[in-house]
Amino acid sequence: MQQPQFAATFDADRSEQFGNRLVDLLNQMGLALMLGIGHETGLLDVLARLPPTSSAGIAQAAGLHERYVREWLACLVSAAVVEYAPASQTFALPVEHAVWLAHSQPDFTPGGAFPGAAILAEAFACLMEVQPQVMACFRRGGGVPYSAYSRFHALMAQERNALFDRILLPSVLPLVPGWGKTLERGAQVADFGCGRGRVLHLLAQAYPHSHFTGYDISPPEIAQAQTEAEQMGLVNTRFRLADVAGLDVAGVYDYALAFDAIHDLAQPEQALRAIARSLKPGGSLLMQEFAASSRLEENLDHPLAAWLYAQSVLYCLTVSLSQGGAGLGCMWGKERALAMLAQAGFGAVEVKRTTADPYSDYFLARLSTEA
Repeated sequence: MQQPQFAATFDADRSEQFGNRLVDLLNQMGLALMLGIGHETGLLDVLARLPPTSSAGIAQAAGLHERYVREWLACLVSAAVVEYAPASQTFALPVEHAVWLAHSQPDFTPGGAFPGAAILAEAFACLMEVQPQVMACFRRGGGVPYSAYSRFHALMAQERNALFDRILLPSVLPLVPGWGKTLERGAQVADFGCGRGRVLHLLAQAYPHSHFTGYDISPPEIAQAQTEAEQMGLVNTRFRLADVAGLDVAGVYDYALAFDAIHDLAQPEQALRAIARSLKPGGSLLMQEFAASSRLEENLDHPLAAWLYAQSVLYCLTVSLSQGGAGLGCMWGKERALAMLAQAGFGAVEVKRTTADPYSDYFLARLSTEA
């Protein structure tokens, strides 16, 4: 094999370190796939509630085949996720790990953990399914449509539910002083890009005198949101199928929400202007986006940078480009978001954080009273 011309400057130690990273990557990919299976089959929840137990006992508790469970456990033991006692041949999931992986949570759950974090590992497998379609877009342009991601949407809905069930009312709503009291008296609220409507379901339960409207571009998501509202007996919610950028609603809402949604849209600038138009004078928008900079060099220390950029390639960017859109990507960043909010007519914007959701920026954008 012919050596590259720069062989004289070859750093063997640097090369070995990079090779070790790739070996670690293979291990982490295997772990991610197994965590996804653990979430989908309920194995992680079973482990979280059991004392040290044999593979046969775990399989019986989960209603699964022992041989598959045993091999799955071997992967998690190898990755130092599950503990194994050779003398008794029993397996145990430490509570310190369970708070990140299982749905049942103890009182001392750390702020960064959330129920069912293994959902994200299963999302890895979902995104691998669309990888060939995205690779084709590298060659021909365009994108992969929302309709190709039904399983991914279901998983993200679970993740969203788990997160907002825990943090929406106690941690996110207090970021906007005065909203709680106004909602108690009665207000009009819209959620733009509502998905399956969990945020509005929670708010509608807590504030029965207010009225909540959800908008989303996906028919299955809107149908699910409406079905769940009916099952919960909510009479103060409604859900509408709509492209936010083309929404013709003016001066209706006191408050607007847009959680993890604007960067996916084909026309985010037009959508923000439509949201601004939908608000009453003095109304405000609470927008959640990934906490990031618009400058790549300022994201290099972000603990999830590589994953989020990869997710952007495989979902956020491509679903926007599939509609001929802007293709912001989920790492569009605070600076660009602030500029677009200003262009949309929001006069004052604060960027807030909560320790309950350390990977998000919450933009509180207010219209002037003259708007």
